[in-house]
Amino acid sequence: MRAGITSFLLAIILALTFCLPALAADSGTITITMTGVNEISISLDKTQWPLGAVASDTEYMTSPPIEWCTLTVTGNCDVKTFIVGDDAKWVDNPGAYEWTLSNSGTNGEDIYGLWFRISGDTTRGYVPITKTESEFWPYSGGSSLGPGDTKQFGLSLLSPTYFVGGRDMQTQITISAVAA
Repeated sequence: MRAGITSFLLAIILALTFCLPALAADSGTITITMTGVNEISISLDKTQWPLGAVASDTEYMTSPPIEWCTLTVTGNCDVKTFIVGDDAKWVDNPGAYEWTLSNSGTNGEDIYGLWFRISGDTTRGYVPITKTESEFWPYSGGSSLGPGDTKQFGLSLLSPTYFVGGRDMQTQITISAVAA
């Protein structure tokens, strides 16, 4: 009988040992705090400006002049945008012949000028595009662009004073964005 009572008491003690932690709390909570990553994204509604044949020492403007292309912020954060140009290369043989992009927007022999102008920007007018990246929007003192914001702009090209004709020339302008 004593062995039966001892066994019974041991069984109760073992049962309580496993049940007490479960009786102390019925759930636990873990809180995870995180921040989403900035998605930096812009889009342009035009990516080609097919001028065709150009004459020497002549200015060409997009049509309409300052509302030709629309840049849209498609990401989820405020951005600052930058612009950079490049030399124009002969399409058939890029290493054999090029027009140099001017640093001032002026032209010369085998040197061409390129500018942009943002619609509604009354302080800068046309701004030269160079091979050194520069502010597109905002410029000094301006505010950044937020998600869904747009800026319309146009381009102007001044062909070289002299160049070898009959060659298809091509250049690229790159507009980039960084988080503001």
